[in-house]
Amino acid sequence: MRCPSCRGMMTKGKTNLPYELGRDRIVVVKDVPAWICDQCGEVFVEMEVAQKVESIVKAAERSGIMLGFLRYEEAA
Repeated sequence: MRCPSCRGMMTKGKTNLPYELGRDRIVVVKDVPAWICDQCGEVFVEMEVAQKVESIVKAAERSGIMLGFLRYEEAA
């Protein structure tokens, strides 16, 4: 897979995705599967994974978490 930004090669890896849920609430989803550019570091998350991350973040928001770190594999 080629990077849409610099056309470098992308390899499978993992990334952390931070989300602000308002002014004083932050959730970080850790170890999310992603494609990462070897050249510029650009991150691409596939649609299926992005949908799971969205569900994880919504569940964290409903639970009232103010500041939290959630591991993707455990929460998905």
